[in-house]
Amino acid sequence: MTAQLAGLLLFLIPFAGALLVPLVNFFAPRVVPWLAVLFGLASSLIAFFLLGGTPAGAPITLDILPGFFRSGLLLDPLSLLPALIATWIGFLVLIYSLGYMKGEENLARYYALVLLFIGGMVGMALADNFLALFFFWEVMGVCSYQLIAFFYKDPKAAAAGAKAFLTTKIGDIGLLAAIIILAVNSGSFSFSVNFGAAAGLALPVLGLVAFGFILGAVGKSAQFPLHVWLPDAMEAPTTISALIHAATMVNAGVYLLARVSPVLALVPWSLTLVQWIGAITALLGALLAAFSNDLKRILAYSTVSQLGYMVLAVGVGAAFASQFHLFSHAIFKGLLFLCAGAVIHAIGTRDIRQMGGLYKHMPAVAITFLIGAMALLGLPFLNGFFSKDFILEEVILGGAWGPLALALIAAALTAFYALRTTFVVFWGKPKPAFYQDTLPRAIKLPQAFSLPQATHPHKTPANMVVPLLALALACFLSWLLVGPLSEAWIASGLPAPALSALELIRETFSSLAFIFSLTAIAVGLFLFLQRARLARYFHEQEPGWIRAASRGLGFDDLYTWLADRIRDFGDWVLMVWEERVMEGINRFAAWASLGLSRLSCLLQTGDVHWNLLYVTLTLIVVLGVVLW
Repeated sequence: MTAQLAGLLLFLIPFAGALLVPLVNFFAPRVVPWLAVLFGLASSLIAFFLLGGTPAGAPITLDILPGFFRSGLLLDPLSLLPALIATWIGFLVLIYSLGYMKGEENLARYYALVLLFIGGMVGMALADNFLALFFFWEVMGVCSYQLIAFFYKDPKAAAAGAKAFLTTKIGDIGLLAAIIILAVNSGSFSFSVNFGAAAGLALPVLGLVAFGFILGAVGKSAQFPLHVWLPDAMEAPTTISALIHAATMVNAGVYLLARVSPVLALVPWSLTLVQWIGAITALLGALLAAFSNDLKRILAYSTVSQLGYMVLAVGVGAAFASQFHLFSHAIFKGLLFLCAGAVIHAIGTRDIRQMGGLYKHMPAVAITFLIGAMALLGLPFLNGFFSKDFILEEVILGGAWGPLALALIAAALTAFYALRTTFVVFWGKPKPAFYQDTLPRAIKLPQAFSLPQATHPHKTPANMVVPLLALALACFLSWLLVGPLSEAWIASGLPAPALSALELIRETFSSLAFIFSLTAIAVGLFLFLQRARLARYFHEQEPGWIRAASRGLGFDDLYTWLADRIRDFGDWVLMVWEERVMEGINRFAAWASLGLSRLSCLLQTGDVHWNLLYVTLTLIVVLGVVLW
C-alpha cells in the first residue's frame, strides 16, 4: 500500500463509517456497534502504518473545484501524530462503548457522531491548507455540540452542549479572521505559500494574524480565559469525555499553534503571550481540580491544566516537546476518563465524597486508574514523567522563569489532586449509607459491609476493562517512541532534537527540571498528607475560597454578567433604532406628507382662472426642459 493510498483511506474511512452506520441501523441495529468498531480499527491501523512508513511526508493534492480550488493531505509527522492519537484512542473508546453505552437509546446516532468526530480530527490534522483545516475544525465543533448534548432530555446536558459550541465560536471567529487576512495578502490558502508570504506583511497586520491564531487555539483547547466550556462538557457520556479530552477537540488548538509557529515567531510579543496563557491555564486548571469533588470535573480541570503545559511549550519554541506531551496526555487522560466511566457505571454518582473502598471490588479499575494518576503527576518511568519534564527543561532553556514558576506550582497541585482523588475513590473509607441507597431494594446491605455486590451493583464488562489494560500498558511504554518520532520530525525538516530513548533518560535525570519536578511532587505529597488540616482550615478560615472554587472562581458568573450587559446594550440599540430612528423617519414622512398636502390645499383656490394659470405655467416649464 502506497503512502498516498493509505492517506486517502485514513481520511475517508471514518467518514464512510459515519455515513454507513445510520443506513445499517435500518435493517440490522445490533450490528451497528461492531461495525463502528471495525471502522475504528481500520483507521487506527492505517494511521500506525503511515506514521512509521512516511517519515519525510507524502503530500497528496486533489482538485476539489478544478480551476478554482485545490486541496490535499499533508502526511508529515506533525499532522500524523494527532491523527494517530484520534484513531487509536477513538478505537479504544468504541470498544469501551460496547459495554458502557449498552441499552442506551439512539445508539446509531451516537456511533455515527463518534466516527464523524474522529474523521473531523483526522481531516483537520491532515489538511494542507487553511480552508480545509477550518472546515474540519468546524465539523468537530458540531460533533462536540451534538455529543456533549447527547442526553438532550437533560437540561444540563443541552445547556453544556450549547455552551461549548458558543464559547469555542469566539475562538473560531479569530481563526477565520486570521485565515482571511493571510489569504487576501497571499492569494492562496496553502500553508507553505502563506508561511512564505507572512514575512512580507506589515507588523500590525501580522500581529492581527497571530492574535487570531492564538484566539482560535485558546477557544478550542480550553485555555484561559475561554476554558469555561470544558468542565461543563462532562455532562456528555464518559466515553465522549475521553474522546474530547484525549483524542480530538482539545488537541486541535495545540496542533494549530504548533503548525502556525513559523508565523507566531515573526511577531515579537506573540510567543510571550502564548507562554503566559499556557502557564496561567496550567495553574488555574490544577487549582480548580484541587478544590473539586466531582470525579469527571476533576479530570476536566486536569485536562485544562495539562493543555496549558503544551501551549507553554509552543510559546518557548518547543513544538516537538508540546506534541510529545500531547501524545502522552492522550494515553493517560484517556485511561483516567475510561476508569472514571467504569466507576460511575458501577456506583451511579460522580461525587468522590460518596465513594470509597472500591479497590477490593474493582481491582483492575483501581490499579489502572492509579497508573494513569501516577503518569499524570509525573512519576518516573511513566510517559507523563518524561514528556512533562521535557517541557519544563525547554522552558528553562528558553529563560521563561515567570511561566516556569507557575508551571511548577501547578505540578505540585497536580500531585496533590491526583493522589487525593485516587485515594478517596479506591482506598478511602467506604460510605455504607450511600451504597445502600444505590442498591436495588431486593439487596440488603450486610452489617459488616464486606460483600462485593454491596459496593458494585453493576459489574464492569470485559469490553470495558480491555481498553483500560491497553492504555495502562501504554503509559509504561509509549515514551520509548521518542526516538522514531524525533527521527521522523528531523527527516521532514521540522525542528526537533535528535533523541533516542536512552538519551531521553540520560538528559531527563541530569536536568535541572528533574530536580524541580521531584520537588513539586514532594510538595504535592506533603499537601496530600496534610489534607485533613487543609480541609479544616479552608472550611473554617477561608470558606470563600471553597465557594469561589465550586463556582469556577467566578468566571462563569463574570461571563454571564457580561452576556447580560451585552444583551441589555443590544436591547437599548434596538430600542433606539426602532423607537428613535425608524419611528423618527415615520414621523418625518408623516409630517412632510401633511405639509405637502396643506401646501397643495393652498394652491386649490376653486377659481378657474388661477387653475388655468397653473396649467399654463406647468406647460411652459415642461416645454422648456424638453427643448433645452
